[in-house]
Amino acid sequence: DFSPIEPPVESPAAPFEDSMGPAVPLASFHGKVVLLNLWATWCPPCVAEMPALDKLQADLGGEGLAVIAVSTDAQGIKKSAPFYRRAGITHLDLYNDTRAALPQALKVTGLPMSLLIDRDGHVVGRMDGPAQWDSPEAEKLIEHYLKGGAS
Repeated sequence: DFSPIEPPVESPAAPFEDSMGPAVPLASFHGKVVLLNLWATWCPPCVAEMPALDKLQADLGGEGLAVIAVSTDAQGIKKSAPFYRRAGITHLDLYNDTRAALPQALKVTGLPMSLLIDRDGHVVGRMDGPAQWDSPEAEKLIEHYLKGGAS
């Protein structure tokens, strides 16, 4: 279940890596609604959720949404890139957190875990566990924040 966060809190400052290796802070997505998803290739619910995240990015990415799926695999891109190819993930950029900075900052106890972050960088909701992110209900929730809605 999606849990709104009232009042919204600042998003974590912990950076993660893009496919080329440089550190990427969440602040670099300021101005977009962000669905931050932490996942791993060894996590069956995470793997099952990835096509829906890919479709959500394809459907709403042009409307100001950034779906940021960050792999927490210790092997980083060596694990996540082959998974993307095998699973046909084509709309999500490849991000990794080999140092587990985000899970530590967010006190994550299990994967997958998702945060919904508004255009101002505030966490407005959290989802522990898998979700059908390309469902009509999920898209309606995202569209609410894309239109500037409060939590």
